[in-house]
Amino acid sequence: MTRLSLVLLLLGGINYTLVAQEQLNDTIPPSPIYQQDSIIGFRELKAPKMVEEIEMVYKDHDPKKAAWYSAALPGLGQAYNKKYWKIPIIWAGIGGLAYFIDWNNDQYQFYRRNLIYQVEGNPDFKNTTPLEADNLKSGRDQYRRSRDMIVIFGVIFYVLNIVDAHVDAHLMEFDVNQSLSVQLDPAIQFNPNGSQSTGLSLKINF
Repeated sequence: MTRLSLVLLLLGGINYTLVAQEQLNDTIPPSPIYQQDSIIGFRELKAPKMVEEIEMVYKDHDPKKAAWYSAALPGLGQAYNKKYWKIPIIWAGIGGLAYFIDWNNDQYQFYRRNLIYQVEGNPDFKNTTPLEADNLKSGRDQYRRSRDMIVIFGVIFYVLNIVDAHVDAHLMEFDVNQSLSVQLDPAIQFNPNGSQSTGLSLKINF
């Protein structure tokens, strides 16, 4: 056999080896990739993460405008923020507070008026209750305190309505990444005795 024949035979063998190796790489699936975990001796298989991300961006949404709207008319800032379900709650709270303020004020005026009649002793304006002056004074003070306390609650409720609209508008400006998901990954545990155990790794992304 000549040297030329040997060279051609050698080149043909190398080419056949390369083609066979390439075909083998195409048919054999890639080996699993392991990742070092913080726990010594634990290896974890990587799996593709199927997490849906939704961006919610509200451009040109002004928190100051929402606050001013709620200050001018309670519930209007919530409507600006598209939180319509809060409007009935706000107006129900305002209505309830207004009712109790008016009722306690009527009782306060009633006891106050009869206390004045009782103390002055004017026959044209008599005390319409069987109560004495001390009891009338006690009732007057009690209803006045209740009325004033509910007025304070009303002011706090009004301020909270403004704060709620302002904070909601601020939160709408940020990107909301709804990546909350539960993911199960295959995992391999290397035991101290050299054996292996397979299982599942549970991940909660939030």
